[in-house]
Amino acid sequence: MESSKKSIITPVPLGLIPSYRSYWATHFFSILQCLDQHKNLEFSPRRLDLYPVYTLAILRGCLPLNFFNQIERYIENWGVQYFLSNFFNQKLGGNVVEELISRIERAYNVSFDKSLDYFSFHVSGNDSNLSSKLRERFSEVFPSCLNGQFATVDALIAQSDLCLILSNSQNIKVGLFGEVEGIYGNKLRTESYWGKKQDFCIFGIGVVDGSQKVVYFEEGFFNGIYRINLFFERSNFVVADYKIALGAIKRLFLEGPSAIFHSRDEEFEFFINRIKLHWNSNMNELMDELKLYISPEDVVGFNGGVLEIVTDLQSAPKA
Repeated sequence: MESSKKSIITPVPLGLIPSYRSYWATHFFSILQCLDQHKNLEFSPRRLDLYPVYTLAILRGCLPLNFFNQIERYIENWGVQYFLSNFFNQKLGGNVVEELISRIERAYNVSFDKSLDYFSFHVSGNDSNLSSKLRERFSEVFPSCLNGQFATVDALIAQSDLCLILSNSQNIKVGLFGEVEGIYGNKLRTESYWGKKQDFCIFGIGVVDGSQKVVYFEEGFFNGIYRINLFFERSNFVVADYKIALGAIKRLFLEGPSAIFHSRDEEFEFFINRIKLHWNSNMNELMDELKLYISPEDVVGFNGGVLEIVTDLQSAPKA
């Protein structure tokens, strides 16, 4: 059953790609980060006795020949939360984040303190090793109270996918939590989905069918809580390129570093060659190098919103 209250579809532009090298680095880094850090994959380097010291060559040699085929669908789904945590911390996705924050402010009838001029995304959820120290990154949760109930922070971290942190130089750090559906984005439109989720997860991001190649917001009440949903159509270039990068990783695991790729994108080929070059290198070295190509000049954090902090928020969202 879908919610009876939802807004008109509102497309939002992603903007121009500042650096294709940084852009493709984000795709490849995020996919390998999911492979390395996600706990629920059937075939995972985390199951190796050598972990965390291993190489792609060792991984390929220790697992079944077609292991990546069997986990590809899961990385397509779960890997999106890793991708978004990297992608939305860059200029390309910055205006989408600002729109998300603005919609949360309007929905919950608040204005965040204008000093909260920095935002950052982080993977949450007890199925990812990246969430192990998330609690140290923020000092309070927004909203602090919903329907007379207060958030249980540890449970919220464990049972969510993504955390947006608003912070400032005075060490005020506010965590906002959400869900991610990398394949089954339509679930975010249903009461049954949100009925199984934390009330304090107030936004969702999902991939859905669509031929217009757009990114858009929908919002409304689900399971008694006002949620803001952001949808990427599968035809959007960001989603399509994630699938291309995922397919390239699969092919490398099937054919090894001798695999030949024909691409018109020089930056895509650049990272294929970097991965081949580091096929026998420690995985940490490969990840560190890929991360270096996510250009510092493309990283954002400062949003332009007019933000007065309400630390004990109990106002109801707009109907």
